[in-house]
Amino acid sequence: MWNDYAQALFFALALSGMGFGIAKLVVVLGERMIEKRHGTGGVREVIARRAKLESGLEARKGERAAELRKIEGEIGDLLKRRQNLERQIKDSQRAGDQIVRLIGEENAGTPCYIAQLVNKYVGTAHKQSQHAFIDSSWAQPQTVEVWARSMPDARAEIERRYPPAFGYAVVRMQDGGASAPVAKAG
Repeated sequence: MWNDYAQALFFALALSGMGFGIAKLVVVLGERMIEKRHGTGGVREVIARRAKLESGLEARKGERAAELRKIEGEIGDLLKRRQNLERQIKDSQRAGDQIVRLIGEENAGTPCYIAQLVNKYVGTAHKQSQHAFIDSSWAQPQTVEVWARSMPDARAEIERRYPPAFGYAVVRMQDGGASAPVAKAG
């Protein structure tokens, strides 16, 4: 009796194995027929190529993202630099009084005199008019450093360079010692 059961079991296993083999053969033959009929013989190669292409594109996407982050950082640095430069421009425009005009040259033993000059033809507080040839900054006192032997020589040099006939007037003049000029201007 056990022998009959073992033979039946073995027969059932053999039949199921043959059924699986036949089913697998039908599936493989069916795939090939479909591939031949619809012209998709190289689908596996196409899928493999596209997978390689996709992985390459993902790598390139990562590289581009890194480049983009780097460029965004550089743009941020440039914007900060631009803001600093614009702030410096505004500061220098507000500090127009800091321009120091020089007359003469610094020689050993020659004293420096500092004078404040204005131009009476440039707009004043009650008369705001623009002069055609003289900058409007001359309405405010302008600093002039003069290297001369004495104060009268310094005043003569100033009047030679900025003649009173053209509206220039010395508001204040003092012995400046050996101060260094801030910027040259004419």
